[in-house]
Amino acid sequence: MKIKNFTRKRKLISLYGVIFSCFSIMISTVTIPVMAATDVIDSPVITDHDEQSVYDDGYNNGYEQGLAEEHQKQKKVSRPIKSELSIETVSLTPNELANVEYLNAEKALDQQNSKQAALNLESALYYRPHWVMARQKLAALYYGRGNVQEAIATLERGLAAQPNQVDLRLTLAKLLINESQLQAALTVLNERSGHMSIQYLAMRGALAQQLKHHNIALACYQQLIQRAPNDGRWWMGLAIVQEQTKAINKALMSYHKALVVGNISSSSQLFIQQRLNAIKQQHKE
Repeated sequence: MKIKNFTRKRKLISLYGVIFSCFSIMISTVTIPVMAATDVIDSPVITDHDEQSVYDDGYNNGYEQGLAEEHQKQKKVSRPIKSELSIETVSLTPNELANVEYLNAEKALDQQNSKQAALNLESALYYRPHWVMARQKLAALYYGRGNVQEAIATLERGLAAQPNQVDLRLTLAKLLINESQLQAALTVLNERSGHMSIQYLAMRGALAQQLKHHNIALACYQQLIQRAPNDGRWWMGLAIVQEQTKAINKALMSYHKALVVGNISSSSQLFIQQRLNAIKQQHKE
């Protein structure tokens, strides 16, 4: 009986040993894959330091791998961040470009650089050929620099494109008068130039009177009197033409009218008095 119990105990111990050994092998296989099953009993114990090293290595490798994967993922799905600074191409209209050149011309004139100002004004007229003020200023610059022919050509090009532009005709006529080209100036101030302003008629009448184109002069002063009957200058101009054409009675009336309505200078008043006295003296004789 005792022998059987002993034998049974030995068998149980052996069975427990086998189960323990198998359990140890399972643990060893899971925890330390490099260890063989036969080395479980004699295998060295893993210390805290070794476990920390394995953790560190795993953490570091995993972090680096995860970081690399996340970076790769961002490359695939992330959108580029829009910059706050953006450059836009702005297209200016021809008129806007002309304005820029005109302003640059004014700056150049402030710096007493008339040559650069002329270049800027030429550019302004390239973008806006019908800009009268820019053309007048360009012609004045050329004339001031002594380039009379280029000044005349600049105004003539404008008139070729705008035949009825009164201001351009006046500017060209003044320039020609300054050059003592009175007949050319009168030709510029022709009747087919559209609406003739008071200034236009006054210049045309004075030129015609000096050149003894009496019919043109009379027509101009009569139109001036119709528009501004209380301006003595036009009555005086009419009186001069009437005196030249031997319409003495009409001339006397016009001279007196000029003195009555006024708006004439003291020198003009003195001239009228001299003419009245001269006419009276001639009739006495």
